[in-house]
Amino acid sequence: MKFIPLVWAAIRRKPSRSVLVFAQVIVAFALFGALQGVTSGVNRAIAAARADRLYVASKLDQRGALPISMLESLKTIPGVRDVAFRYQFYSTYQRPEQGVPICATDPDSFLTVYGPARVDPASAQSAMRQVQDGAIVGLGTMRKYGWRVGQRVTLQSKLKRMDGSGNWTFEIVGTWGSPRQSGPQPELLIANYDYVNQSLPEGPGRDTFKFAVLRIDDPAHAAQVKEMIDSKFENSPNETLTQSEKDQAEVNLRRLGDLNTVAHRIVGATFFVLLFATGALMMQSIRERTPEIGVLKTLGFSDRRVMTLILVETLVLYLAGAAIGLWLGVLLLPVARESIGNISVPSSVFALGFACAVALALAGGGVAAWRGLRLRVADALANR
Repeated sequence: MKFIPLVWAAIRRKPSRSVLVFAQVIVAFALFGALQGVTSGVNRAIAAARADRLYVASKLDQRGALPISMLESLKTIPGVRDVAFRYQFYSTYQRPEQGVPICATDPDSFLTVYGPARVDPASAQSAMRQVQDGAIVGLGTMRKYGWRVGQRVTLQSKLKRMDGSGNWTFEIVGTWGSPRQSGPQPELLIANYDYVNQSLPEGPGRDTFKFAVLRIDDPAHAAQVKEMIDSKFENSPNETLTQSEKDQAEVNLRRLGDLNTVAHRIVGATFFVLLFATGALMMQSIRERTPEIGVLKTLGFSDRRVMTLILVETLVLYLAGAAIGLWLGVLLLPVARESIGNISVPSSVFALGFACAVALALAGGGVAAWRGLRLRVADALANR
C-alpha cells in the first residue's frame, strides 16, 4: 500500500496522456460488453429453446394465414401431445411508439403449451372463459405502462374491426411472466380468439390463424413428426412448413448474420489497436520519466520493483477503464433489446472482460516495464 502514492503520482504526471489511455480503454470495453451481451443473449435464447415444441406455419407465405379447421388434423398426428394456435397482430397504446403485441388464441391450450404456472392470479385462466374481451398481459407491458389487473385498456391497430374501427378494448384479468425472473419480462397480450375473430369483417382474415404451436411427446422424434405434418398437407392449398423452436431460433440468428464471428473480429481489432496505442503511450511516458526512474533506483528500488510499479500503473488504468466500459456496455443493451429481445450481460462476460484487461495491461505495459527493468542508473540520470 505504501507504493500507491508513487503509482498515483505517475498517473497524474501527464494528465492528458493518462486521460487518453483511460478513454481508449473505456471505449474498447464498452464495445466488448455490448457485443458480448448481444451474442451471449442470442446464444442463451437458442440454448433455452424447447426441442419438444414445434411451430407450424404456411409454407407459401410465413406471414400468411391457415384455416382454423386445420387444427383438428394437427391433433391427429402421432406423437403430438398438445396443440395451440396464435393469431397475432400489432397494436399501440397511447402513442405510436408504445407498442403492444396481441396474440388471439385459446388461452387454455396456449397456457398448456407454454406453462400456466407463469399466470397470476391463478384464477385468471378461468376468468378468460367468462370475460369475452378479457386479456392476460405480460409483466413487461404491465410495468411499462403502469397497468393493473381489472383495468380496461383500448389499443389501436391497423387490423380493422367489423365497424371499420381499429380500436380494440380489453379488460385485464391477469398477468403473464415471472416476477423473480431477472431481465426483461414478456410483453405479449393474450386475448380470446373468439372475441377477436367475431369482431373481424367477413373476408380472408376470418377463421384463420398465423401459426400453430405443437408440444410433442418425445423431442427425439421431432424430425419424424415434422415430416408427417408437412407430408400430410403437401400439394394442398395450405402447405405447411414445420420447424422446432430451436430451428426457428437458429434461423432468426442466421438472418442477423454470424454474430459470434462478427463480434469476435470487431473486439479483436479493437483490442489490437488498443494494445499498440497504449504501448506507445506508456513507452513515451517512460522515456520522459527516465531520470525519475534513475532516482528511484539510486534510493534503493530494485529493478524488479521499478518494473512492478510501471505494470501496476498500467493495470490501474486498464481495470478502472474496463469497469466503466463494461458498465456503459450494459447501458447500451436496451437499444438492441428492442430488436433482438431478452438479452443481458452474464457474469462470465464481466470475468472475461477483467481477464482481458489484465492481459492487455501486462502486454501493453510490458515493453515499458522491461525498459525500466534494464535501465542502468548512470544512463537514467543522464537521461539516455
